[in-house]
Amino acid sequence: MKVYRINSKNDQGDILDFDPYSMYQSLKGYTDIAEAEFMIKIFDLHANNDSIFNIWPDVMSIKPLSGDYEKVDIYIQGGFLILSKEAYDYLHQFLNEYGEFLKIEVNGLEMMLFNLRVFGKEDPDKCIEDYSKGLRSGFKKFAFINADIENKLIFKSKLLDGIGLFCGEEFKQLIELKSFSGVEFNELS
Repeated sequence: MKVYRINSKNDQGDILDFDPYSMYQSLKGYTDIAEAEFMIKIFDLHANNDSIFNIWPDVMSIKPLSGDYEKVDIYIQGGFLILSKEAYDYLHQFLNEYGEFLKIEVNGLEMMLFNLRVFGKEDPDKCIEDYSKGLRSGFKKFAFINADIENKLIFKSKLLDGIGLFCGEEFKQLIELKSFSGVEFNELS
């Protein structure tokens, strides 16, 4: 089975002012969890597979870091997929069972964050770590157990703390069918 890592095209950096600390600042008033505990929850959100739907406001305003947010249909920022309204309208039915949709607006433009909440099981015999100067610097090779992911449209990795997003051929084709811009698919070798 072909597996792809989903990356933002040209790896151009973040397009929205939305990092874990700014998310923590925006959401801390919506919860009664102690501040220190809540900060850890937000910083470990993707690794711990936590939901934030129940504390998300109806719509959260987010500032852009670049004008590119108007030009892309799908973008990856942190462990989130950022979807234009058109991409959301099309993909909602396919992605609904895999995570939660969180409404945002950027300078009046309606968009959606998708918080993926499904892991794929990595194949430990085929995941080969890379080291630089004696420190772990990533992976030379990365693979998942086919039997676990063959029926998953999109998934993330525990080894990558839930930040890397992956898919099979079906999700890739859904994006290519609509010619959505903003992401590219790099096949795992």
